[in-house]
Amino acid sequence: MDADSQGRSADDHAPPSDRGQRHSTGDVEHYRHTRTSAAWAGVVVAILFGVALVDFIAQNTSDVRIEFFSASGRMPIAVALLAAALAGAIVVVAVGVSRVVQLRLNLRRQRRRANGRHGAAVEQGDDESTDGSERSNDLK
Repeated sequence: MDADSQGRSADDHAPPSDRGQRHSTGDVEHYRHTRTSAAWAGVVVAILFGVALVDFIAQNTSDVRIEFFSASGRMPIAVALLAAALAGAIVVVAVGVSRVVQLRLNLRRQRRRANGRHGAAVEQGDDESTDGSERSNDLK
């Protein structure tokens, strides 16, 4: 496989001892990005998001009346907004998961059809219709 198909650039094939080290290119020093540096960046973003969330909740403590169909009640506005955001996120995730499942099922059907034609061609002795790409895709 080439480097792009695995989500890495061609520069990621440097020896492991070079990872995380400084490299000089003229007047500019470059650091190699590693999984650990990406994890730290994720942790920093999560901490900033958490601080912003705590601040949001602390500033929005006044109660608000909520009515949904026949149910009604009072709750802090921050809780109501976070619940609405969470409900929206659940809907988005459900739609995304259903689309991924649909695409995988279609891909599986196409592979089965291709394997059926491939098997019939081999039985008939038609070796020209087979190439290595179909076999390599089946092994993935």
